[in-house]
Amino acid sequence: MKKLQETALVIEHEQVAQLTHRLKLQAPGISRSACAGQFAMIQVREGFDPLLRRPLSFHRILPAEGCIELLYRVVGRGTWWLSQAKPGTAVSILGPLGNGFTPDESAGYPVALIAGGIGIAPLFQLLLNLVADSPENRRENIHLFYGARTAAELLPEDSFDLLGIPVHVSTDDGSRGFHGRVTQLFESIVEGGPMQPRRVFACGPLAMQVQVAKWVVAHGTASQLSLEALMACGVGACLGCALPAVRSNDSGPNQFVHVCKDGPIFQAGSIEWTKIQPHPMPTPTFLYS
Repeated sequence: MKKLQETALVIEHEQVAQLTHRLKLQAPGISRSACAGQFAMIQVREGFDPLLRRPLSFHRILPAEGCIELLYRVVGRGTWWLSQAKPGTAVSILGPLGNGFTPDESAGYPVALIAGGIGIAPLFQLLLNLVADSPENRRENIHLFYGARTAAELLPEDSFDLLGIPVHVSTDDGSRGFHGRVTQLFESIVEGGPMQPRRVFACGPLAMQVQVAKWVVAHGTASQLSLEALMACGVGACLGCALPAVRSNDSGPNQFVHVCKDGPIFQAGSIEWTKIQPHPMPTPTFLYS
């Protein structure tokens, strides 16, 4: 798929949850070719400080408007600078990058989507696609499991109302919904219950994805996981976003995949999860003025 470098115009920019912003950009070329699950590298401000672009997933793709929406969490100086962009500002964006979700209707229903924190970003467009492609009486079989550390970090409760699907919410501190991690919520509902997913899509911290992968592999469930990694280039040149891959030959050398080029969407069984040491979500390193 052709990558475009486009000068995009900020149309809307708002804070929608604690440390979380929604950015709407006019980017006609990218909006026509992007799909759910892909991402873009965005220059957060003019000049060379910060030097590197930031990778952000497509939250919504609006080709009829020539627009895309990005949902991101402010965790450092780069994303803080981006959060200051006002409507009318021009930003440089490179995309679409990576592969996308490929929902297979033949795999059947129910479908479970598991989002941890800012992992809701790429899953929202996937939800829109699934709902649009499903008969209305099937929507009750599309379940979203959405968790965050605290209620303030969740998107507003009405964000999913128009989708008409079951939404299950968790918070680590119990301030909204299930008290615990989103993977615990997911397992508490599906284990021994009537909702046995035939397909699982997930995005969130690697620690969450490890648990999702264990479950889907153990149950033989079709899965597509959107993985997160630190990226410098986004196009496979720097090789900084490597993850250990399952080897085709146990006696052969270690093999790796690169999240930006080979992903970010992977099947759970393609990653060597036992060789990954997940790190906790980063603590914001800036102060609001």
